[in-house]
Amino acid sequence: MRVLITRPESRAEGTAAKLTELGHEPVSFPLFAPVRDPDAASQALATPHSAIAVTSPEAVRSLMELGDALTPHLGTKVFAVGRATARAARDVGFTDIDSGAGGGLELAHLVSAFYAGKGQPDLPVLYLAGEKRMGRFERVLADNGIACFVAETYQMEPIAYTIEEQQAMLVAKKADAVFFYSRETANAFFALEIFNVSHDAIRKTLFFCLSRNIAEAVPEELQNSAVVSDSPDEDELIDLL
Repeated sequence: MRVLITRPESRAEGTAAKLTELGHEPVSFPLFAPVRDPDAASQALATPHSAIAVTSPEAVRSLMELGDALTPHLGTKVFAVGRATARAARDVGFTDIDSGAGGGLELAHLVSAFYAGKGQPDLPVLYLAGEKRMGRFERVLADNGIACFVAETYQMEPIAYTIEEQQAMLVAKKADAVFFYSRETANAFFALEIFNVSHDAIRKTLFFCLSRNIAEAVPEELQNSAVVSDSPDEDELIDLL
């Protein structure tokens, strides 16, 4: 299968290697590129907090440039969405990590359940987040009486493709499948100009979504072509091919 990988270029290589090993044809087609703000991450860590929550590996990567300044925080409790984000947290040196399946909503319930058993924290949970988010994580914590401090430590800048590039990627050679890792990326994909020019560009394409929330961004007329992973894990997404 010819599979378009819409995640950032730096993270698409590993995905491509897995797909190639299975006999598929991976094609990197990033729609956003991360712009990290290590200064914001540093300032956030300086704010007293009881635990750290992350819903994307990009949030963890915003800490990588802090060097030795991160060392005093590596024993802090970390709540992470999915195995990929938990793996990123371990890679930078965190040792106490709980990971949950689903998205930000499910992670908020995991955090709430943790403190329901342990007792409410004296300090807020530090949520390292992107500039654009749905806000469900913070709302669930607030509903459960848990204070949350949000620090925007990265943003995803859109990548502009010419109509000729879109034509080459989606019409000249049809995609059998597209991998979506965020709702924002799915929205950007279906907003591409090519779909106003060629209605057949993705008529027989399958859309593999890392969560139900992402799948909701697939247009209604294409919902029958949406395939949803049970957990936010790339290996499971690949297994669905």
